[in-house]
Amino acid sequence: VHSSASSAMGYKRKFTLHELSQSLASKPNIRTSSYIYHLYGLADRNNAVNKLQDQAFYADSFVRTRIARSSKSSGDAIVALHLWMYATHVLYDGLNTCRLLSNGGLPDLVSKLNGGGMDEFIGIWIGQDQEDGTMEGHSLYSMTERAQSLFTPSTISNSLPEAATNTNIRMLYQKGITALSFLNACSNGNEDTVRVLWSVTQEIISTMYIPLMQLLLDALYRKDSESIQLYAMALIPQLCQCRPSVYKHLKESLLDGMVNVNRIDQIVQDLQSVYECLGFSCQDIGVYKIGADNNNIPISCEDTPEDQLLAEYHPKSKVHWKARIDLDILQMGILTSLHLYHSAEHLYLHGRNVIENRHITQPYDDEPRKVISLHALAIDSNRKIADPYYSDFVKYHNKPNYADEAILQTLRKQGSWGTTASSEQATAVVTKTASFQILYIAILSNLATSVEYCNEAHLGVEDADDLLPWDEAAALLIGSLEGPNEGGSYDLEDGQLFWNLADKRANQFHTNNNEGYSLINEELEDLLFAGRAAAMTLDCENLERSADRIRHLIMLPLIQSTIRYAVLNQGLSASSKSVNLALGEVYSLAVLPLVSKYDDNAAQVIQENMVIRTDARVVPDGPQKVSNAFYQALDDFGYSCALVGFTIQADACQLAGGFAKVKPEFDLHRNSNDSSGSASLLQLYWNMSHFINALMIILL
Repeated sequence: VHSSASSAMGYKRKFTLHELSQSLASKPNIRTSSYIYHLYGLADRNNAVNKLQDQAFYADSFVRTRIARSSKSSGDAIVALHLWMYATHVLYDGLNTCRLLSNGGLPDLVSKLNGGGMDEFIGIWIGQDQEDGTMEGHSLYSMTERAQSLFTPSTISNSLPEAATNTNIRMLYQKGITALSFLNACSNGNEDTVRVLWSVTQEIISTMYIPLMQLLLDALYRKDSESIQLYAMALIPQLCQCRPSVYKHLKESLLDGMVNVNRIDQIVQDLQSVYECLGFSCQDIGVYKIGADNNNIPISCEDTPEDQLLAEYHPKSKVHWKARIDLDILQMGILTSLHLYHSAEHLYLHGRNVIENRHITQPYDDEPRKVISLHALAIDSNRKIADPYYSDFVKYHNKPNYADEAILQTLRKQGSWGTTASSEQATAVVTKTASFQILYIAILSNLATSVEYCNEAHLGVEDADDLLPWDEAAALLIGSLEGPNEGGSYDLEDGQLFWNLADKRANQFHTNNNEGYSLINEELEDLLFAGRAAAMTLDCENLERSADRIRHLIMLPLIQSTIRYAVLNQGLSASSKSVNLALGEVYSLAVLPLVSKYDDNAAQVIQENMVIRTDARVVPDGPQKVSNAFYQALDDFGYSCALVGFTIQADACQLAGGFAKVKPEFDLHRNSNDSSGSASLLQLYWNMSHFINALMIILL
């Protein structure tokens, strides 16, 4: 292999396999997303520069160890570690060059664009002497053929002369190279090429995960410890971008010590649970051919259904794809914290995980993938249906795309949190603005649309598709990472949305229910079931009532969060690099427009204490005054201060005599409603919903 650069003598310089790894490890400024994810995963998600650098030579170290032991797997390790990672690097490198050109980059970048990373990628993937459809060779292509031979292919790919994964790679390469072939590709102001290259790059990398997963599964089924170590090293660190609790289980099981052969069934199930995060399906993997009765280890799998339970809420429509918006937020936060601001911006602008027709994964299908991004939600013209609340937010922020502007300015190192903010502060701004400002209005838009459908008599018990807006609101409130079980995930690192925030604050503000999760979430689940039942029975009045209760209820975790950071930020300098400053401001800005709607004086107090000003002290009036300002607005929200709770430093019920006085009265009121002969309408509809579910199960 010869580099395109010439030596001083005019000869082409040889490019070694060692350098594929060395170039990424020794030059932090050229590192791209997949490589950084890998270091982050190996470092137990520690983003400190020294911790990442400690892992930088992981591939070189692994291969050298195998060579020193004269291991037969040395060549496989070079392919799975060196070649695989460098192939992702050239894709991202081409994408970044195109981005710079489209942003008016220097003309000399044109010569560096070449095939936009695509030509170099396909050369690395296939190699020089590879024969089509054979396992002979030492390329990523041949590795993929070998991996596919271990699994029964899907019906679609049975007739292909090569592994479906290799066919998909070729077709995706053609998509990318076609986008680069247009006359104005990557030209100044042309964002279309960047968008297409981003999408193709994500699809290619998702496809590249498939052979690694197949080979790891094969190694687990055969209990081949040496192969398990190799393919776990190649794949498991990448799972840091997926559900945190699953990543932690798999890293502990496969990388941090000896594999417990008695837990392989659980390990396989955990691996299957991350397929959708990595961007492929059970069909893409296929069914394992060898040893089908191997100690009851699961060899088949089922993809997550699109009507998957959301923390025990059962949507009637297919909205799981929309719930995956939390993965975009999780990954955008990781990239920002690792200083990959441009990659985070691509993810924000173009999306990655929210794919409506997700199971159309074969590139030879003509139907395009419909990907919804956070940016698209932030500027959606349909937000006006959420009025008057949308207008309240626009009025307060004095701009229609307030959240979009805050995120883009931060990622482009502009604005109040862009120029001097630490990466932790920037991460807080982009993720919490997305979760609690962009999604708040998106949730309200779905609630309003559901009521509109009802009023226009579009709903019916048998027409589940028309329940879509209500169920989509639930998906955006809870997210995919909470899982299907009551109360959501047991691991508070998993969730990213309103449900998770309420559970985090419940422990800090003493607002847990008897099952251990947030009272706010218990109320929210009742309202979601009540609203769904009202929609199914065309009871539009009570549907609107449930929607209005949800609009205000989900403000309570934001109130708790603002109070919490009023406590933590008191005494800090406005120029502090503490992430708490950014968190306090973002949470307060998410709730202030609604407080201002009802009580302008209370909003003024909160703003003066929580919105950072360079010429003023942080939280000058103290956290209790902030808490008292919220108390004045809670009556307008229609909720008791007992749902907000207290900390040692701030009591949300102080003006009512304190939490200790209010809480027993609140509990008595709740219990009397629950036990009275005339149950509340919300409880009635919740019961009706469960009755309908049971009836449908019997009928089916």
